Amino acid sequence: MNEEERSVNIAGVVIRLLIILAAAVAIIVFVTCFKLENIEIRPGKRYTEEEIRNYLFTKKTDKYAVFFAYRVNKLDKITLPFVEKIDVELTDRNSVIIYVYDKAVTGCVSHMGKYIYFDREGIVVDSSSERLEGIPLIKGIDFSGYTINEPLDTGSSKVFDTILEVLMLLEKNSLAADDMEFGLRGEVTLHIGQDEVLLGQCENYDFRINNLANVMRSAPEGNYRFDMRNFDEKNMEVDARPIE
Repeated sequence: MNEEERSVNIAGVVIRLLIILAAAVAIIVFVTCFKLENIEIRPGKRYTEEEIRNYLFTKKTDKYAVFFAYRVNKLDKITLPFVEKIDVELTDRNSVIIYVYDKAVTGCVSHMGKYIYFDREGIVVDSSSERLEGIPLIKGIDFSGYTINEPLDTGSSKVFDTILEVLMLLEKNSLAADDMEFGLRGEVTLHIGQDEVLLGQCENYDFRINNLANVMRSAPEGNYRFDMRNFDEKNMEVDARPIE
């Protein structure tokens, strides 16, 4: 090997060493500067901050803010029940804010040991063996089955229109039913806490439900069965009987 070849080899070795050194320095700088130190979690109603943290932080690279934000936002599909999506905002090189967005759940039905949850459009959003707190259970209806992200098939659009109408009116009036039951002729009964409300069957329920809160507030202390089946603009009387 002549002097010129030796010089070329030495130059090549030096260049490779410089590249390795530069890469090592870059890694050290990245590890030092982008380590995830500050985490703010803004959860929905279904999961606690600790549950969200345990669900998300599963990879070694999650120690670094950039890698963590990229993985959650771009790579991984969220499979947490009743969560629509999770967004991670990189606020600086060491800090992130985690936003958790719940699926919109309006009510549920019971089917083969599971609770089938649907949104205000009647679309099935999820199913679970557990009953979610604050979600009304619909009783007395028949349906053939369900598919996630498809409308719940009750065999009658009118029945489901009634379900959604009543539930939306309750929400509008700051009322929350534990369950809503259909009778053989389509009459509606609500259970709100320990009270029972007989709404009956009618073309629309807005007048009855819009007055329901005042009717319940006007009753003496105790638990009651409120019969509003004949309640309308001409008959404003309600039969309220104590429940023993």
